[in-house]
Amino acid sequence: MEEDRLTIESFLSVAEMIAAQLRIKEADRWSAQICQLKYVSFLSEFPEVTDRQLLWSAEQWLQGTGGKDFLRYPTWRELMAPLYRSENGLANRTWGFRPDLPAMCKPTADQLRQLPGSPRPLAAAPDPHNAEAYMPFQPACLAALPPGHDEETGLTMAKWADYLNFLAQEEENREATD
Repeated sequence: MEEDRLTIESFLSVAEMIAAQLRIKEADRWSAQICQLKYVSFLSEFPEVTDRQLLWSAEQWLQGTGGKDFLRYPTWRELMAPLYRSENGLANRTWGFRPDLPAMCKPTADQLRQLPGSPRPLAAAPDPHNAEAYMPFQPACLAALPPGHDEETGLTMAKWADYLNFLAQEEENREATD
C-alpha cells in the first residue's frame, strides 16, 4: 500500500515546520542532499511511520516545547515520542505504539508486524550481570477489568468498589497501629 508509506514531501513539510518553530536561519537550513539523507535516516529508524503519524507526532512535539528557553532540532526518537511508548523521553519501537493514540494515528496490522519483536530497553541495565531482571514485564494476556455485572458470581462494579475501599481502609488501619 503505497499511500501508507511516508513520502519525502510530508517529511520535508515536517522538517520545515520544525525549522520555522525553532527559528533556524536560512543559512543553517538543510540542503536538498542533506534532506534526502535525513529522509533515509528517518525511514531506517522508523520504517512503519505514515505521513499522518509523522505530522501528528511532530505537532505534538512542537506543542510540548512551550515555555522552554532553549530548543534544538529533535532527534528522531525525541520527535516520535508522542507516537510510541517511550523510555527516558525517547520513543522505543520495541515497546510499540502508544495505546491512547487518536483514531487517525492508530497503527495498522502491517505496521505492528514491522515493529521489533522483543523489548529491549534503550538504557543499559543498572546491573549488567542481572540484565534480564530489568526487562519490561509482558503478561501472556492482559487482565480485564471486572465485568460490570457477572451473573455467575454476582460481582458488580459497586461490589468491586466496596472491596477496594475495604482494602484501603484495612491498609489505613494497619498503618495507624504501626
